[in-house]
Amino acid sequence: MNGNSRILIVDDSETSLNILERILKSCGYENIQKASGAWEGIELLDDAETQKEKLPDLILMDIVMPQMNGIEAVQRLKTHPVYEHIPIIMISVKNDTQTLSDAFEAGAADFILKPVSKPVLKARVDAIIKLKLETDKRKQQEEELKNLNRRLEELNQVKNRFLGTAAHDLRGPLASIRGFAEMLTDELNGALSEDQAEMLSMIHETSHGMLSLVNDLLDYAVIESGRLSLLKQEGDLKKIIDRRLNVNEPTAAKKNIRIRRELEDVGIASVDKNRIDQVLDNLLGNAVKFSPQNTEVTVKLYKDRTGIALTVADQGVGISEEDIPKLFGEYCTVSSKPTDGEKSTGLGLFIIKSIVYAHHGSFSVKSKKGEGTEITVRLPAETNL
Repeated sequence: MNGNSRILIVDDSETSLNILERILKSCGYENIQKASGAWEGIELLDDAETQKEKLPDLILMDIVMPQMNGIEAVQRLKTHPVYEHIPIIMISVKNDTQTLSDAFEAGAADFILKPVSKPVLKARVDAIIKLKLETDKRKQQEEELKNLNRRLEELNQVKNRFLGTAAHDLRGPLASIRGFAEMLTDELNGALSEDQAEMLSMIHETSHGMLSLVNDLLDYAVIESGRLSLLKQEGDLKKIIDRRLNVNEPTAAKKNIRIRRELEDVGIASVDKNRIDQVLDNLLGNAVKFSPQNTEVTVKLYKDRTGIALTVADQGVGISEEDIPKLFGEYCTVSSKPTDGEKSTGLGLFIIKSIVYAHHGSFSVKSKKGEGTEITVRLPAETNL
């Protein structure tokens, strides 16, 4: 450690300079510079900075010097954006309270009384050099971490742009495939064999699933890039929820799952209707996905002291206690499995969490393995107009 450390000695006495140099070299410090005054010391630092050379790890500064004393020199160095980080030990024959106070107030790291004792000088220099090297190492690691985080952020933005572009380019063709499958099913109804009807149904269902995946990826890219915005409009929240339940009922009916409605009139609210539809679709979709046939999903809308609450409760497989904290994370996968082998991206709950937070809302989850799950979305009181 000592051999690589640079020390600058600043003293107007040639004798003091030589004594300090000799002691330091006997302690293993070989890389030593000397300056016969404060101005010369500052010039040496300026030259090193200009030449992009390594600056000293420590400065030993005499206090009593002509033209500029040591305390004035320390004050000047500690206001310099590059030199302010170099530790300085003041050395002087003066050890009165005022001198000590002025030295430390100027920014000195330590103080040694002349004549200098080798054990004292070695102990003080070793300690400060060690601290300086540890501090430099930590700063280097912090800078490397900043650069790494910056690079990761750049890569994340590239990834989000790719996801957004790819998902956007896929959405149109998938919507067309689904639309043509619906059109063929409607127009050729009765003219199709059982196998043909089944194949068209598979095309429709597969394209619908892929379109949902693509939409999730688009939403994820928007959220990750910080571009999620709300188009709030005034609307009757009970009617918004009621209409969306009508849309979701046919999907639930395929598993003979009944959607029970307990919707109170909560008044007019300022929300992004499309995003609220998305929240309900996802909560209901998960409730149906993880519920066995011939069960019930209950949807409640009500007001309490905190604002408006929307609850979706199922009688499904439930969620283990250890899975609940990661439920709304990105690409969430839990130990519970869909009852009919349904697929998902694992992004749905992450997306609706972001939508609810954008409405300044919150979530709560109650679940027990084998006994169903209840998820409540709360919107603040100010949502009501």
